Amino acid sequence: MKRIPKITVIIPCLNAKNTIQKTFDSLKKQNYPNLECIVVDGGSTDGTNEILENYKELINICISEKDTGAPDAQNKGIKKATGDIIGYLHSDDYYEDNMLDEISKAYIENSKFDIFTYGMEIEKLSDSKVIMSSCSKKNLTLNLNNILFKHAMGHFYKRTLFQECGYLKTHSSKNSVMYANDREHLIRLCLLGKKNYVVDKVLYRMRSHSNSNTLSRKNIVLIRYEHLEIAENFIKEYSDSLYKFNKLIDFKAHNLSLLFTYFMLTLSVKKASQTFLIGCKFKGYKWILIIITAPLRELCYRATVKKWF
Repeated sequence: MKRIPKITVIIPCLNAKNTIQKTFDSLKKQNYPNLECIVVDGGSTDGTNEILENYKELINICISEKDTGAPDAQNKGIKKATGDIIGYLHSDDYYEDNMLDEISKAYIENSKFDIFTYGMEIEKLSDSKVIMSSCSKKNLTLNLNNILFKHAMGHFYKRTLFQECGYLKTHSSKNSVMYANDREHLIRLCLLGKKNYVVDKVLYRMRSHSNSNTLSRKNIVLIRYEHLEIAENFIKEYSDSLYKFNKLIDFKAHNLSLLFTYFMLTLSVKKASQTFLIGCKFKGYKWILIIITAPLRELCYRATVKKWF
């Protein structure tokens, strides 16, 4: 009989008293016999710590100190982790009841893989209505087409992967917290040839609300600019690999096009003009085709994962 893997779950949080109880209830329901739970609290002042106290028998390590954001908190947890595999559970979100058993089974039966990917749904915090669902192997298999042009989704990682390939990037070039750190990390792993095993079931539920850093519209432009920065950094690094180089060029053009479309829709004429000229300089005559096809490509993908009813 194969050994049950030790699973580390890292919970980064800050002032999450309105959501974190459901997060911990879902973890407690797992009843997983070889679980390590690491909480990294950024200095909550709203009563989050009082809720954490109710789950102290579940928490192995609790770090409570200022951090620069979720990726910094996750890195702190990763460095303390002792599990065979590591996953994140954000304080707005929760696991399906069989999550850790499914991941454990995948790890035991597919030990050659470094990353274990699961399906996910996004629901509104206000009424629990599901607005997006993705669990197909076609969408979640780690390759450059998927990771560059679709959602990053959720994963468990072998702990050794971070030692080999590095931790999450915490800041952009402008020294602001990097919201697209998960995308950057997965692109890095994919470019390094790492493969994932897909559990094609919904095992994780994200909850969307107006204050969410990545699910609300408030950071939509910032994240697109971060994608451009990610593309530019990797383009320089992989200029000697024609396939990877061309895919990264397409990724940059794709995000430029989406920025242009957004600025047009929001009547930001000056920014739209600037972005249009950057695209012309970058892709030449192909730019006109890209600004038509890239938004359509984005819409087609989103239509396949959107819950319409």
